[in-house]
Amino acid sequence: MAFVEAVLTYRPHGLGSEAPVPIGVTADPDVLRRLRDRLLDNAVAEARMWLGVDPGVAAMKSAEAERLARVLGILLPDEDLRPDLQLVPPRNSPKGTLKP
Repeated sequence: MAFVEAVLTYRPHGLGSEAPVPIGVTADPDVLRRLRDRLLDNAVAEARMWLGVDPGVAAMKSAEAERLARVLGILLPDEDLRPDLQLVPPRNSPKGTLKP
């Protein structure tokens, strides 16, 4: 499985160097899920915005949103974002008496 992480960067403008400065990094599944969902929401909203302005650009933005959904579906599938939970019987309960 590939390792996916989100990096928050700051890009100073007009201060000499414009190289990105990393501020934080996370591979937290909740953060990645929210970021994935927001990216897709924004891509779809942009495609819808162009519908009334220019149908050609709208088609291009719609195709980009679909491609983004496919790529993120491969890199961040829902199965990989689910927590790894297991049913653990209580200490007083004999093994096998709990029903999942």
